[in-house]
Amino acid sequence: MLSKEQIYDIYEKHVAINYTKEYWNRYVSMPFELNGMVWKWENKDFPRVIALLEFENYLPHINVRNINKILTLDGKDDPEMEFLWPDEVTNLEYGVTEGYDLHTLSLPKKDYDFAMCNQIIEHLYDPILCLKNIYNHLKIGGMFYANVPTNNIPHSTPYHFYTGITPVGLGCMVTLAGFDILKIGQWGNREYLMKSYESLWPDYTYSHNPGKNEIDCPVITWVLAVKTQ
Repeated sequence: MLSKEQIYDIYEKHVAINYTKEYWNRYVSMPFELNGMVWKWENKDFPRVIALLEFENYLPHINVRNINKILTLDGKDDPEMEFLWPDEVTNLEYGVTEGYDLHTLSLPKKDYDFAMCNQIIEHLYDPILCLKNIYNHLKIGGMFYANVPTNNIPHSTPYHFYTGITPVGLGCMVTLAGFDILKIGQWGNREYLMKSYESLWPDYTYSHNPGKNEIDCPVITWVLAVKTQ
C-alpha cells in the first residue's frame, strides 16, 4: 500500500518535473529525418512514435552494452528492439492465454537484464501481480520499460481491462511491484484524442502539427524503472 506522501513524491519527482515549455514543445518540430529506420511511421499509431523517440532519449540511462538477456512481453516486433543488441531474447505472450500467462509467470531463469512490455498492461486484469512477476525474473540492477495508453478505445475484448492509466498511476503500479522509478513521461493532445475516436490509432498525418503535447490531455505514458534489491 502506498501512502499519500509516497504518491505525491512520485508526482513531484517524476511527473510534475516534466511540466516545462521544453517538454511540451519537444516535438512541435517533428524529427522526420528519423523516419528511416526499419519501423516506418506510416500507418503506425502516432503516440507509439513519440514513445519510441523518448525511448531513444533514455538509452544513456539504460546502459545498453550491459544488456545481454531480455524478457519481452509480446514484443519481438517492438521498434524499441532496434536500439538493443542482446545475446538472448525471451518473448512471451501476455495476459490470459495458454502457456505463459503473466499472472502465473514462472520461468527457469530469474536473471534477465532488461524487461519490456509495450501497450500490454491494460490487457492484464491484475497488472500489479504481473509486474511483480516480471520483477522476480530480473537480476539486481535489471531494468524495466513499459508504455501504456492513458486514454484509448477497448480492443482485444474480452482481454481489455483498463481504458487508460495515468502517469502517476503507472508510477504507483511499478512502485508497488518493487521497482525504483528512473523516468516517467507522457504525451497527448485533444486533436489526436478526438481523431482516435473517429479512426482507431491514426498515424502522424492526423494533423499539420502532430507532435503538440498538452499537459491536461495525455494519451500515452511510459516508465523506466530498475530493480535495486
